[in-house]
Amino acid sequence: MILKIERYNNQHQWWMYDNIRKISMSIPFPKAGITDKDYDVVLFDVHTNCTCQGPGDKCSECRDYLLATCRMTDDSEMSIAFDTVAYLLNDSGKTIEKIVANYRMK
Repeated sequence: MILKIERYNNQHQWWMYDNIRKISMSIPFPKAGITDKDYDVVLFDVHTNCTCQGPGDKCSECRDYLLATCRMTDDSEMSIAFDTVAYLLNDSGKTIEKIVANYRMK
């Protein structure tokens, strides 16, 4: 399978991860206090004025993220946190599932 994650920045449109054998998608989590070191890959593009500091905090400006835990075909595991929209594709590139953390907010 392929996980295709939409980017909301001016440099990239998508990031794609291939050779996924199994995938688990989390419930939504608030982004407060999360850093790039918490997961293998962190793709946070939704901008917010949130000032929360820790996982227990939640304000009206908080935005959510999802965590994809991927078991790869070589049996390694990768954790990917993202706050945009992702598509789970089969090996032929056909969409199996649309996964939404946050739509582009303007």
